[in-house]
Amino acid sequence: MADEEAHSATAAKPLLAAVGLTKRFGGVTALRGVDLSLFPGEVHALLGANGAGKSTLVKILAGVEQPDAGEVRIAGGSTYFATPHAALAAGLATVHQELSLFPSLSVAENILIGREPRRLGLWIDRRTMRRRGAELLKSLGAADIDLDTPVGELPLAQAQLVEIAKALSAEPLVLILDEPTSALSIAEVERLIAVTERLRAQGRAIIFISHRLGEIERIADRVSILRSGEKVGKFEPGAFRRDRALQLMLGENWQEARPPERCVQERQAAPSILTVENLTLPRHFSAVSLDLAPGEVLGLAGLEGQGQKEVLFALFGLFRRGLEGKIEIAGRRLHPRSPHQAIAAGLAFIPDDRKSLGGFLGLSVTQNIVIAALDLVRSGPLLSPVAESALVEELIHRLDIRCASADVPLGSLSGGNQQKVVVAKWLTRRAPVYIFCDPTRGVDAGARAGLFAVIRELAAAGSGVLFYSTDISEFPALCDRVLVFREGRIVGTLAGAAVTEPTILDLFFREPGPGAPVGARHKKEWGDQPGSGAEHVEHHE
Repeated sequence: MADEEAHSATAAKPLLAAVGLTKRFGGVTALRGVDLSLFPGEVHALLGANGAGKSTLVKILAGVEQPDAGEVRIAGGSTYFATPHAALAAGLATVHQELSLFPSLSVAENILIGREPRRLGLWIDRRTMRRRGAELLKSLGAADIDLDTPVGELPLAQAQLVEIAKALSAEPLVLILDEPTSALSIAEVERLIAVTERLRAQGRAIIFISHRLGEIERIADRVSILRSGEKVGKFEPGAFRRDRALQLMLGENWQEARPPERCVQERQAAPSILTVENLTLPRHFSAVSLDLAPGEVLGLAGLEGQGQKEVLFALFGLFRRGLEGKIEIAGRRLHPRSPHQAIAAGLAFIPDDRKSLGGFLGLSVTQNIVIAALDLVRSGPLLSPVAESALVEELIHRLDIRCASADVPLGSLSGGNQQKVVVAKWLTRRAPVYIFCDPTRGVDAGARAGLFAVIRELAAAGSGVLFYSTDISEFPALCDRVLVFREGRIVGTLAGAAVTEPTILDLFFREPGPGAPVGARHKKEWGDQPGSGAEHVEHHE
């Protein structure tokens, strides 16, 4: 096998080797003759656009799917895993991108489900179970997660850490991490990388899948690239190059995925399209004030759990009680107590969790798109199939949504195409204000460029855009201004050329000085008020 031959002659035998894996679904070949090796103490990154075959490869390795040809060698033996349980018993644990937790069970129960410690072989030893769960969460830097909380009540980032703790509870020799950082903040990503390095030092082997190339550069020993179900390239240690990786991943379309220079919108003389004054929700955020101009992309940045995401949820009416402060859209007061009220006032919301909040996986692409625009496709009391088809086909073409037809279930599409459908649903509204909450989570470089283009088009057409991401590199690529949150308050504003990763990070971690204007009003005039954050612009320019 070529991968093994390329490895140092003094290296140990591979813990895991995939040889000639092929998988077909009907007339579609999802994998074609893929080889992959994994050595003790190695992090092997797997890169590819959505639909490249990464998920199919992971499912075969994890025993979820069976190959049509090829084999998996683990610890020297030739085999394949008939079930996920068989893979786990052999020492291979997988953290899938779509979480496999039970929302109604507690954190501790989810971490050790199927491996619960028992007394006398009969009764579950809950004290031992909680202690073991606490140890695993502490190893991930997540000791603050309450072991007794039902997982369904956790934020997505914390649920992802619980999923990782669950995989580690099996003490695997081989760990597959499929987009493990997609919902994590910068601090949580650092914790996960530290855990990965500890596992590597223990001699365990890790397959690491991420669309964030900066993480690949930091953590991967070797990198394999998939495109259209085939392995099209690899990088040995120290040889990884971003441009070459994108070229291998995307083929002829790789130039389109390169982020264009950010074009800051001209300030408009028109009144603010959205005004927020002293918005407060106890235990989440306090005294948040902002203005959003027509045509502006305004970023809300900060470490996970600093309140910025909750502000977006509050604006869309997802918190029914406790919200105080003033919200105006185009000069009209809004008291959002439900998403229906927010939509009627002119807000559109693209959430970070497309599976639970953004779309209906069992419904067709058509149904997911028109559900927010029934008034546009109605003919009298009935829906018009002709109007439906025209609207859906236009949006599929506009967003380059890859699907066999508009009638297939949303859940059958790749993650990037699912997200495009969620965006398409809201493009039917032509809303004054669009809220994008971590819209590129789990999305490949090509789909990310497409989503960015849509956001820029919305701004160019006069809509205001509020944007939040767990990927700090997206703010400089997209935003005209950025408000930085810490402990539920705005601690600084960056604008124009001052919107860079270092300046955002500086505000993340800078301790506020005496008399700092924490939570002060951040008006739309850039750099004209002492304490408004203009010092940050002036200082960092």
